[in-house]
Amino acid sequence: MSTPSLSAASRLPIIVTLAPCGSPKTPAFMKWLGIGFPRWLENELQHRGDFLATSVRLAEEIFADLLAFARQKRIPLGVNVESVSIRKAEIDASVELFARLRKLLVAG
Repeated sequence: MSTPSLSAASRLPIIVTLAPCGSPKTPAFMKWLGIGFPRWLENELQHRGDFLATSVRLAEEIFADLLAFARQKRIPLGVNVESVSIRKAEIDASVELFARLRKLLVAG
């Protein structure tokens, strides 16, 4: 069995997984799962009025930045949006977030 060439490996996409958070309980659960959060992100979520809307907005902004960088460097990038909550609002937000991110991917 041969090792894939660097050029073949470089075509493999990087997949980013994002999940909207509707309340402080969601990131607490995600931390329990082993997912880390930058302190600035936790602060931003905690100090804004609408936790869920802020979460979706930040996820979209972060992905837009990652996508711009990936396109500049010609790195294939994909996205996966998860809902880690059983709350309907968070599930609906994950569907909305995916639709927004899909538009960003298609626009390029």
